[in-house]
Amino acid sequence: MGLWAGPIDVHSTPIGPQWQLTYVEVLVLPGQGSIPPNTSVSPDTLAVLPNSSRRRRSPMPPSTPSATRWPKTLTADHLHRLVRAERDPRRALALFDAATARPSSASSPAADPTAPVLLPSRDTVSLLTSRLASAGFLPLAASLLSRCSRELFPSPPGAALEPPFLALLRAYSRAHQPLAALHLFRSAPSALGLPHSARSYTAVLAALVAHSHLPLARSLLADMRAAGFAPTTATYNVLVKAHCSDAAAPIDDAVRLFRSIPKPDACSYNTVIDGLCRRGRMPEARHLFEEMVVNEIEPTVVTYTTLIHWLAREACFDDALKLFDEMSRRGIMPNVVTYSSLIDGLCKGGRATSAMELLDRMVKERKLPNTITYSSVIDGLYKEGRLGDAMEILDRMRLQGRKPDAGLFGKLIVGLCDAGRAVEAANYLDEMNLAGIQPNRLTWSLHVRINDAVVTSLCAKGEVGRAFQVYQSMRTRGISTKPRTFHLLVECLSKKNNLEKAAHVVRDMLSERCIPERETWDAIVHVYWSKKKVRQAAEEMWNQLTVSN
Repeated sequence: MGLWAGPIDVHSTPIGPQWQLTYVEVLVLPGQGSIPPNTSVSPDTLAVLPNSSRRRRSPMPPSTPSATRWPKTLTADHLHRLVRAERDPRRALALFDAATARPSSASSPAADPTAPVLLPSRDTVSLLTSRLASAGFLPLAASLLSRCSRELFPSPPGAALEPPFLALLRAYSRAHQPLAALHLFRSAPSALGLPHSARSYTAVLAALVAHSHLPLARSLLADMRAAGFAPTTATYNVLVKAHCSDAAAPIDDAVRLFRSIPKPDACSYNTVIDGLCRRGRMPEARHLFEEMVVNEIEPTVVTYTTLIHWLAREACFDDALKLFDEMSRRGIMPNVVTYSSLIDGLCKGGRATSAMELLDRMVKERKLPNTITYSSVIDGLYKEGRLGDAMEILDRMRLQGRKPDAGLFGKLIVGLCDAGRAVEAANYLDEMNLAGIQPNRLTWSLHVRINDAVVTSLCAKGEVGRAFQVYQSMRTRGISTKPRTFHLLVECLSKKNNLEKAAHVVRDMLSERCIPERETWDAIVHVYWSKKKVRQAAEEMWNQLTVSN
């Protein structure tokens, strides 16, 4: 294993035990230009050097630089700043490995045995473990903890390594690997020298509950009690969440468990309130909220948002608005989710004007609405027939850098078609296509419905040429056409005496094994028959057949 040392040779890139970096770098200091190769740079300078000053050059074959001696001035604080400044977690790991390598390591036999061994701080280990875990390098993070427990914090490592160990358990949960988190927890005493604690039990319980491994969670809880660890409030909160998230479990079990918590906190109340609301037991949820205030447990923004969301869904708009105003009086600022929940409920309840007032208030408080918020408002305005206001909201949305999706465009386009504003609907359809919104497996039927509505509306308005353009765009993008739309196009094109395009649509129908109806054939044959030359040729042929007989 090659070692990086200070003064630092920019060609002696640190190499970790599992990584070899294959890039030559040139350091650029602000106001000093490029530092040529083989130039020494102090650790202090590199610690504060921004990553933007490191320009990646051409790749070169991997190599292991020769071992060099670490300066006696290198400290744990220097190492922490180096790890923190390095954006790439793998490179940060390489720095850490090189800095903490023992001189007697087999990978660096020529190292000076008198060189001091750098002992990193607990914050450095926690930082590096968290960064590796967040970047998805979970095995590397586990390997780092294993090495630290064996070499750097051998006796006892518990107090120093428990924070990064807990961070790694939570990272496995975020990566949807709860069983891996359980395995790491089980092996911690032997592999890492980390004894189990109430916090580590709780972290694994949370991972199992979050991914619906409830039997394993119950078994782990039994182990926790058998090991002599009394469940903490955080542990109880995890168990209450398990009962509330299980639709098959009676909510009364969750309430009884909640009542057994010695000192419930805001999270305890929030979980049970949400569970009661989801099962339609709003009066009990509101009673718990009042009890929370009486017990001097300060409600959080989650508490208010949960109640406002479900009150709005139950069309209790006045109560929801009262709670919303109460938040401000208590000094609790509503977030984007709070606003969006109330706005969505108001729009579904036919109170789009109140929703628009909330939207304006939201912007004034510098809380940028998201796509869901705008979609709720546009849908509410569309249902009330206020298409002008809906288009204005769409323009505001795009000015704020939000990109409408197929669902939002679809509501507006179908609304314009229903209102007989076919050309405007076609213009918005063109904007949607130019924005690169393509159909996928989830939105396929939506795209079919939108395009079908535009073609039908254009035909009804006599805009047959534009309708045929939209139809051709559908064919190009692989969007299927309904039989009724085929027939309508053939009929309208035939009435406009555009036989070539009508025949083109009929050929497309046959290629898709869609048999034209009798009315479709009648429409196109009638137009062909109405052409003078066609009629004369048919009559002459008939006369010849008659004479020959």
